[in-house]
Amino acid sequence: MRALLLIDLQKDFVEPGGALYFPKAESVLPLVLDLVEKYKQENLPIITTQDWHEEDDAEFRIWPKHCVKDTHGAELVKRLKDSLAGYEKHIAVRKTRYSAFYGTHFEEILKSHGIDEVEVCGVVTHICVLFTVEELRNRNIRTIVRKDGVASYDENLHTCALRLMSEVLRAEVV
Repeated sequence: MRALLLIDLQKDFVEPGGALYFPKAESVLPLVLDLVEKYKQENLPIITTQDWHEEDDAEFRIWPKHCVKDTHGAELVKRLKDSLAGYEKHIAVRKTRYSAFYGTHFEEILKSHGIDEVEVCGVVTHICVLFTVEELRNRNIRTIVRKDGVASYDENLHTCALRLMSEVLRAEVV
């Protein structure tokens, strides 16, 4: 079964004024919202990840404070949240590290739904997208990364991550 995976499309990354906002993040939304409608029409799973940190998370020694659980910045962006409202096959994964697999129920979700193909969009290309794609490929899950559906604040690292996902991990970057 195929699923759409939307990584960290949260206010702190994607909306102006967010703690780690970068303008390119907004550029992925039109494609993401189109894909959400397509997957809903086909009644396929849509999985969203959210960075979800404690107030004193160790990650804040590396990055500025962001996506603190139950705060405005940790919420999915409004247009995505509204688009997913009431969709029974929307599955949320809250994570504390870069990979959607680390310390979460993501692997069980994939197994219980028989998901063997994942289409990926989200932010940040060279951080949470890359490390989640690496784990998907380690499990031999067919992975399609939509290059117009991922973004980074650093163009060089974005390009490098796309190459790594394509050339090393053998994800399909389209």
